[in-house]
Amino acid sequence: MKKLLILFAITIATSLCSCQKEPKLVILAAEETEYNLCCEIFPEIECIKTGVGAGNVIKACCNLPKGTRIINIGYAGSNNVEIGTVSLVSDTFRYTDGNYKFDDHANPLHLSDNGLPCYTGNSFFTESDKTEPTLYDMELNYIASFTPHLELVASVKIVSDNLSVDAYVNNTIRSTGVLTEDKVWQKVRQIVDKLLSQN
Repeated sequence: MKKLLILFAITIATSLCSCQKEPKLVILAAEETEYNLCCEIFPEIECIKTGVGAGNVIKACCNLPKGTRIINIGYAGSNNVEIGTVSLVSDTFRYTDGNYKFDDHANPLHLSDNGLPCYTGNSFFTESDKTEPTLYDMELNYIASFTPHLELVASVKIVSDNLSVDAYVNNTIRSTGVLTEDKVWQKVRQIVDKLLSQN
């Protein structure tokens, strides 16, 4: 009986300790260049390279423990925001072509009172009918789909192109250029540090 009570006490104590443990925090980045820069700028945070698009994001997120806190950092296209601009994402939506009539087809999620909206599509955005400043990517809204199993804390995007595949490729493969400038990634670091200090 005494052994059972001791075992029960150990089980309760272990359970309480695990409940109080702070949830894991990870940075998700889609591509190699983004991932390498995140690892360099945030050596104290685990960084994970998801790969591009829905399938890769789903595989990466499925392997994360329940309650994991996520910050998504990476490049995004924009209709009219200057290349190299760093911005929080205010809201994420799944891009649709207008043929869908379901109420929840856009899968909206509000992330911040600051920043720009970001639309996630299944292919590279080369045109936009929006006039207000907008971001476009291929991952964020799929990451958001894992809430509340995972907590999407924030998304920070660096504008890589103005809806041009050639500009995207040229800007992201270069080892020097606006996207790798210290001032750009210092801004990313400042935004993340501020977010974490508030959470």
